[in-house]
Amino acid sequence: MNTLIKIPVITLSLCCIFSCKTQHFETPEYGKNETEKALTIKKVHNFRAVGNIKNTEGRALKEGMFYRSANLHKLKKKSFAQIEQLGITEIIDLRNSKEISQSPDQLPDRIAYKKYSAFEDEGDQLSQARKLVLKGKVNASDADKRMIDFYREYVTENPEIIKTIITEIMESEKPILYHCTAGKDRTGIVTALILTILKFDKETIYNEYLLSNNFRKPLVEKRLRLANNLHFLYPKMDLQVLEKLSWVEKRYLDAAFEEINKKYGSTDAYIQQVLGISEAKRIQYIQKFTH
Repeated sequence: MNTLIKIPVITLSLCCIFSCKTQHFETPEYGKNETEKALTIKKVHNFRAVGNIKNTEGRALKEGMFYRSANLHKLKKKSFAQIEQLGITEIIDLRNSKEISQSPDQLPDRIAYKKYSAFEDEGDQLSQARKLVLKGKVNASDADKRMIDFYREYVTENPEIIKTIITEIMESEKPILYHCTAGKDRTGIVTALILTILKFDKETIYNEYLLSNNFRKPLVEKRLRLANNLHFLYPKMDLQVLEKLSWVEKRYLDAAFEEINKKYGSTDAYIQQVLGISEAKRIQYIQKFTH
């Protein structure tokens, strides 16, 4: 990946320090069926249980097995009990080493913590990308392309790590939580892959993915307003860049699946060849996680 492709993963840090010209905000696409409910845990964004949906065979995803969220850096000790009450015994961090070192998760001692990054930030590329954005050297079109490239490369650049992530989640016998920085891109891709393995239809998978816009709306709108109000700090930054980095779009997930189809022929082939899941194992997973 080149430097600018890394931009999507610095969304949160950018939101806190940028500014730009006052302009019209675009309305993102939201999930139409709010099958999931956001779980209110103080200082943790986009926290929700993946569930309340049916697959193509009419089987429903069991509640309380898969949880997804943004980072847990600000998780308070008084909120630890909430995590434990959900039965979560393991947390998978999808962020890279630099992100983790800058904002480490705060977790109960009894929870197993594992980190699997499908890419690393060699040469401090995130900091360099941040500077380019703040200086106005990246426009909305650039940001859009970087997002699409990021999705394409995430599913194919380090297939062994993706396989490890999926295997760890699918082999878990107890509720598991996985997250990245904002809980929308890497976490969204991983959730889409899980639901694809369990044979959920495209509409259901995409709706679940878009729910990140529903649950992040207050946070993103607050930060966009802040950007307008503080435009004098970074007058060259394009607000549309921030919008591109803050919302999820169907086209981004399309890019991931298109890259899979291009490289492997189909998602079924990817599931077998890359993720190492045979059809028999896939049926076992469906029986395990649905009813």
